[in-house]
Amino acid sequence: MTRETELDKLTRTKQGMRLYQQERAILDVTELICQLMDEEHVTRSVLAGRLGRSKGYVTQLLDGRANMTVRTISDVFVALGRALHFQDGALSRTVSAEPWMTIRFDQTIARARPWAEVKVQATKTVHSRLAS
Repeated sequence: MTRETELDKLTRTKQGMRLYQQERAILDVTELICQLMDEEHVTRSVLAGRLGRSKGYVTQLLDGRANMTVRTISDVFVALGRALHFQDGALSRTVSAEPWMTIRFDQTIARARPWAEVKVQATKTVHSRLAS
């Protein structure tokens, strides 16, 4: 007999699944942004300057208090010299208590559950004028 987890209970209803997917998406994006900031040695103050916003605004974005639109997320990735790409997958395959895997190859970071078809990746933007 398999014991039902809290996650199973939450995602059993349409409303619960919707709320879970919202929170999962917010966490995925903010974790990726924080990871990229660490890799690029970009502080919240530096990111705020690049965005023309306050450090408090960046803090609100990263702790989930501010509602990030796709435009806002895109602006953050551009400020980090990255481009964001989305890919979908079956809803049922996004629900698991398994930890995230980070897969690194070349200049790309793909974050995906090992069993999922869903991935969020950030690719480093390289401009020939900047490289020379």
